[in-house]
Amino acid sequence: MQDFLIMSLAASILLVNVTASKVRKTALTRIAEGVKALALCHNVTPVYDNPELNRSTGSVDEEAAEADQATVSMQAATPGVSMQVTYQASSPDEVALVQWSEEMGLALIERTLTSLKLRTPLGEIVSYSVLQIFPFTSETKRMGIILKDEKTGEIVFYMKGADVVMASIVQYNDWLEEEVDNMAREGLRTLVVAKKTLSPDQYSDFEVRRELVVAAVRLPANLFFSATLYGRQIVRG
Repeated sequence: MQDFLIMSLAASILLVNVTASKVRKTALTRIAEGVKALALCHNVTPVYDNPELNRSTGSVDEEAAEADQATVSMQAATPGVSMQVTYQASSPDEVALVQWSEEMGLALIERTLTSLKLRTPLGEIVSYSVLQIFPFTSETKRMGIILKDEKTGEIVFYMKGADVVMASIVQYNDWLEEEVDNMAREGLRTLVVAKKTLSPDQYSDFEVRRELVVAAVRLPANLFFSATLYGRQIVRG
């Protein structure tokens, strides 16, 4: 059943790259971007089955347990080392997508509140800082995450959600509605994934505005409406 879920979701994923570009990308590049987006945009945490760790963390605080898990995750990233991992998340769909991205070659090996690490098909460990995360809610029907590549310094905003919600947020695509309808007719569940590369100035501007909203949570609702409009401006570019 889980394999069917993975394949059904994989077949119905649409990657919408909202970064302005005049260069038409190859299908292979689009697929690679889609797999990477799914490997990064989620709330999944890998937990390693280590009896010694499980026994030793029975009476320690959460920070110590997280540090031990980070140590074990790096051991799991060592070539030739095989460790049993269990993915934990609030949704089985999230777990299925991360498992699928692992099968495609991008494995999630570590996740904390502030960082995330992937292992590439070549065995390279790619580290990201989690700058912001926007959890999924039944009202928004989408979730997002802003990450910074520790090696390149690139800041990327990933978002995924229901097609009816995402279609009004991402850069206009004349094929999006048609493809979603085609997949729906085949009985497939559809998920739209978007990507936006942010400049340091764009992110800094967003951070300032976000802090203003957080500090003014008790002010009239129009302030929140303004923040929502600005969030859409970031996505649309």
